[in-house]
Amino acid sequence: MSFLVILRPAREQMPFEPTADESRIVDEHYHYLARLRDEGKLVLAGPSVVPGDTIGIGVLSIDDEPEARAIVAADPAVSSGVMTAEVRPMRIAVR
Repeated sequence: MSFLVILRPAREQMPFEPTADESRIVDEHYHYLARLRDEGKLVLAGPSVVPGDTIGIGVLSIDDEPEARAIVAADPAVSSGVMTAEVRPMRIAVR
């Protein structure tokens, strides 16, 4: 099974005018995602930056929903409150 992760910035202007702390945390977030990719747990991830409606998405290849939720909760961007996260089950139809 897979899970779709939808991330939203807690502060609307963060993608355009990040504070020093937000920039540092987003850098930590990127490295966390790269590690998940290297472990074979992250299929893809990236942002859709639109003023007023910026989101980031990720697709986790994880069989266990509690594990997927724990992975998302441990993301520095989520655990710090810089981003909020929604986790949804997803079936990948075409890879």
